[in-house]
Amino acid sequence: MNPVFQGSILILLFIGAYFVPFSSLYNIWMTSDDYSYGILIPFISAYFLWEKRQTLKDVTIQSCWSVFPVLMLFVLLSIYGVLGSSGNISKPALPVLIVLFAIFCFGMDLFKRISLPLCFLVFMIPLPAVLDRTIGVYLKTISSHLGGMFLRGLGYSVHVSGNVIDLGVIQLQVVDACSGLRFLFPLMALGIVYGYFFERVVWKRVACFLVTIPIAILTNVLRIGITGILTYNFGSKMAEGFFHDFQGWAIFMVSFVFLFIFGRFLRFFPPKIEKTGQKELKNSGKIFENKGNISAFVVSVVLLFIVGGLTFNVSALPPVKIKGGIESFPSSFNQWKGQTQVVERKIIDASGAEESFSCDYINQKNHAVSLYMGYRSTAFLENVNFFHTPTVCLPSSGMKTISQSKRVINDVPLFETLPVTEMVMESMGSKLLVYFWFQTKDQATHDKNINRFHLALHAIKKDNTHDLFIRPITSIGEGESIEDARQRMDGFTREMMGTLIAFLKENQNIQK
Repeated sequence: MNPVFQGSILILLFIGAYFVPFSSLYNIWMTSDDYSYGILIPFISAYFLWEKRQTLKDVTIQSCWSVFPVLMLFVLLSIYGVLGSSGNISKPALPVLIVLFAIFCFGMDLFKRISLPLCFLVFMIPLPAVLDRTIGVYLKTISSHLGGMFLRGLGYSVHVSGNVIDLGVIQLQVVDACSGLRFLFPLMALGIVYGYFFERVVWKRVACFLVTIPIAILTNVLRIGITGILTYNFGSKMAEGFFHDFQGWAIFMVSFVFLFIFGRFLRFFPPKIEKTGQKELKNSGKIFENKGNISAFVVSVVLLFIVGGLTFNVSALPPVKIKGGIESFPSSFNQWKGQTQVVERKIIDASGAEESFSCDYINQKNHAVSLYMGYRSTAFLENVNFFHTPTVCLPSSGMKTISQSKRVINDVPLFETLPVTEMVMESMGSKLLVYFWFQTKDQATHDKNINRFHLALHAIKKDNTHDLFIRPITSIGEGESIEDARQRMDGFTREMMGTLIAFLKENQNIQK
């Protein structure tokens, strides 16, 4: 069977099998300023592949079964990511799977010749949220301090605290969008493109790629410095709207100029006269020498059909809606009486929920518990957001985490034992006890990743379910021990869960 035909079939099946993460990628490209360049990456990779067409003469096609265990591992991870709503796994797995399928079906000889087009696809993937936050915080800190140094060098009186640049008359905050990530990854991709077209020596191509990292940081510092000067002299409007966006575009052009200058600088290093042609290959009259890959091709087709079948079967499951919505959950039960709070739509969307419920309960002893619940009626398939946990949200609101651990509550309706994450927080001198957990219709866990695994199992069994995130909070009163607060929270959880199970049973209609 012709390898070109095999490759075309596998590409179509791959796009169909992973339609969910691909559609999510497209949505990010169209809506996110940070990753809008991503839509260009597949076209650039396709051009690289076209440029390599002459090197494919006499290539040997032979399946490579040694990579099959790794391929299976990533296929399973991708299934977990898609069915368990984990875009941080399903999307980064895409370029890795492309490479592994290529090696498995067509062998290392072909991969060596087209490794650049295949590996370049990694730039179409948004950075996973955990890395985005980690790298973003690091870059914000560096950019803030270097931006402060830049402004001091120009004679401005500046104090830098964290990511805030205090100019006296005005404060300039280096937010996530100004961390430099918006420059870093497109510029790294641009460094590879520049090196491919303008350099023929490997070490110079690598240098063009590596130099984009300091260029991205320094040009971002330049942007922060210019923003500080304009804001100091003309007001805060210079750091917002059109001016902010135009500065970003202009500074990126400056980054390319710096990259071009660096490329000219490399001309001073040997070899100064570079060979521009590829080594001439003998043409035996055949484009490919196929030593056997039919079995690997068939296995790949079967794997992609399995992934696609699971995805589309699950996508056909109807949403598990609640009559009246989760916001109709009782504001009073047993000894607890509460006052519901309205949650803004933008907060619900940002939290990863479809619906939410918020209520402040008080019992007869005047003890208070604040309850928040986020509900997802379509629990499967990778989504733009997944439930955000208090481990991120509460510290970002100014609270300090004193301790975090797992706690198991006994005698809980339906589940018997309920594992929850316990956090002791401090805010403005007061201490808070926080519980949170995730639950489907018949499984509960304290961990978001285990919850995703539960969802994947439900999906594989085609067992429809909702997904819930639940977070009660209580204050630890003056003179009260943490153990006293735990006993109050445990009791509240048992009573609330009994009411919740009855509420869901009465108002849900779960269809398989």
